[in-house]
Amino acid sequence: MSEMWNKWIGQVVDHKYQLQQYLGTTDHSVVFLAEFHDPEVRQAAIKFVSAGFSESEQQIATWKEAAQLSHPHLIRIYGAGACKIEDMDLLYVAMEYAEENLGQVLPHRALVAEETKEMLSSIVDALMYLHDRDLVHGHVKPSNVLASGELLKLSSDALSTAGEVREMRRERSAYDAPELPAAPYTPAADVWSLGVTLLEALTQQPAVLPFNENADPVIPPTVRDPYLEIAQHTLRRNPRLRWSIGQLAEQLNPAAAEAKAVAAVAGARVSGAIGSTAAGVMAMPTTRPTPTPPAVSPLSVPLSQEPAIPLGKSQRVAGVETEVTPAPEAEEGFAPRQSVALPNYVIPLFAGALLVIALIVLPFALRRGAKPDSNGVTSTTAANSTPAASGQLSSSAGSVQPPETLPAAKSTTNPPAKTATPPATVTPTPPPVAPRNVEPTVSTKAKSSDSALGEGEALDQVAPAASAKALSTIHGTVRVGVKVHVDPAGRVTDATLDSTGPSRYFADLSLKAARQWVFTAPVADGRSAPSAWKIQFNYTQSGVQMSSEQVTP
Repeated sequence: MSEMWNKWIGQVVDHKYQLQQYLGTTDHSVVFLAEFHDPEVRQAAIKFVSAGFSESEQQIATWKEAAQLSHPHLIRIYGAGACKIEDMDLLYVAMEYAEENLGQVLPHRALVAEETKEMLSSIVDALMYLHDRDLVHGHVKPSNVLASGELLKLSSDALSTAGEVREMRRERSAYDAPELPAAPYTPAADVWSLGVTLLEALTQQPAVLPFNENADPVIPPTVRDPYLEIAQHTLRRNPRLRWSIGQLAEQLNPAAAEAKAVAAVAGARVSGAIGSTAAGVMAMPTTRPTPTPPAVSPLSVPLSQEPAIPLGKSQRVAGVETEVTPAPEAEEGFAPRQSVALPNYVIPLFAGALLVIALIVLPFALRRGAKPDSNGVTSTTAANSTPAASGQLSSSAGSVQPPETLPAAKSTTNPPAKTATPPATVTPTPPPVAPRNVEPTVSTKAKSSDSALGEGEALDQVAPAASAKALSTIHGTVRVGVKVHVDPAGRVTDATLDSTGPSRYFADLSLKAARQWVFTAPVADGRSAPSAWKIQFNYTQSGVQMSSEQVTP
């Protein structure tokens, strides 16, 4: 049989792919190694199937749609179309060439625990990517789990839309879910195929489906947890009882699942508290009796018009991080505090009492505070003077220099009077908040205090959670731009892709990270204003670089 296919070597398909080597056949296809220019010489695995079926045009369209997908654990498709070789009408799909597949390994040995976990994690990651896009793989099996470089990848030439009923142009196998081909292809069918592949990777034997239509496959006793539990929940005859790919991911990474559950509980508590408060407000009567003047309450003070700044954040002015000091209420733009209504006679009585106390106490206090020195000169000493009172501050307090003082006039008779300087209060500057995951390279310039009042700034820059394996697949730089809208409190309310770059995978990571950024809002007319920003993510093999630019106002 191989001699017949070897005659095809040297043929050029679609004026692009030159066949170099015969790789193998299945019951419905033949695969060759080919070379093409893109623009450098590259290798591709090119699969041929017969064009003699009614859905051939739809098959080509499906392959071309799959060529738009990009994920580190999916085999890349370079092109697809129709061709003719030796009077045979054929369809072809050219894919990324992989040196080895799992089907070639398992006849010789089973996978060890570490290899099994890596295999499962890679396939689950790829299937989550497909299922999120309403796609299904349709035929997960060991020969479709391929090794390309240091990554395990899932084939992508047999994808279809979830819920689609399609003709099975191959023999049915143990990897096909019990409900196929009568039922539509669904994510649950992929879960079954993954369970069979897992069992074969551990035992070198696929699962056997019992003749009893109500019985699930029997798991060999040599399979141990956590893979025993995964096999039991994926190999359920009823598709509604199988785990989803999301549940499989949580089983493989319990720490991430626990963190997600804690976050969900915290969010539910906050939502419940907000709901209870809202219900209480809605239940308040619309008509109330005229109350007596209430006592002053902190809740009666109007909220500041300025946005809250997250704990641990500081505002940068002239290139130096300083604590944000609230402006006095008397300034323009701040609402006055509510006053308490008092009887007209209270204020005069209170003022008179203060005057009497001042006349009695003040002379006594002045006599006690004045102390003559040895030369007969009276000086006033601060009650709580510290080394800081003489203008000396510890270097650990931020290297603050004391104000310069003019030298006192010299006297031949008496030394100059000592004047107490109130102790200086130095507020320690909180440490800057470092971005998560990677350290971005952000180009910033020191700004004067005037310009800082009109512009916002990125406070918390969250880096995309790109894995080292995903970054290792990059050649050059993958650039993704995200445009975000920020409310006056500095929170991102909306994020959209401004430039997706060549990889949808890195674009999704950028979009997710951008939604978690926090900004200081720009000031317009004395009030915090909403703004729009453009965040640029540049991915290379060495990491991720980030920068931001305020677009409006």
